[in-house]
Amino acid sequence: MTDVLLRGLPAEDLEPIRAAAAAAGSSVQSYLRDTVHAQAVHLRRQAAITAAGQRVLGRAPVPEGERQAVLDTVDGIDDDRGDQLARLGR
Repeated sequence: MTDVLLRGLPAEDLEPIRAAAAAAGSSVQSYLRDTVHAQAVHLRRQAAITAAGQRVLGRAPVPEGERQAVLDTVDGIDDDRGDQLARLGR
């Protein structure tokens, strides 16, 4: 694992971070590590979305019937999962 050192961080920026870490029951180091990790995940996802967008440029659009069939299937799966969760909550 790589270490990172932050210098010159203004106190007014650090205080809310300390408070958020304390509220989460975490150290500042752990809180910042989780925050940096979340940002890295976000950046990787954004890059993947951009790459996927570039791959589909210029391709024919999905026919409306196929698109609707996929959406209907997803809705059905969501409904089924909702029913399962509702039964567990009883």
